[in-house]
Amino acid sequence: MIAWMTEPWPWYVAGPLIGLFVPALLLTGNKAFGISSNLRHLCSALLPSKLEFFRYNWKDAGLWNLVFLLGVLAGGFIAAHVGVSTTLQSREKQSSH
Repeated sequence: MIAWMTEPWPWYVAGPLIGLFVPALLLTGNKAFGISSNLRHLCSALLPSKLEFFRYNWKDAGLWNLVFLLGVLAGGFIAAHVGVSTTLQSREKQSSH
């Protein structure tokens, strides 16, 4: 039963699940999810402004999203440097072998 969790899911299953996760999070917790949401939080934290859009408590509203961004960056770094090394070959090279 757990085997389906360890295998890669087809794009037509994983894509819609990821796509439905974003509006579900917005509807259930009123939280914006995504990397682009972090731009507002970063501007509010690093460049305090007199603009109304950037005047809010970014620690309450977006700290979890900034932690998510750090996790994405750390995960990408770990996957690139610690993950299994694979070599991709073009189809021409594969068919000639």
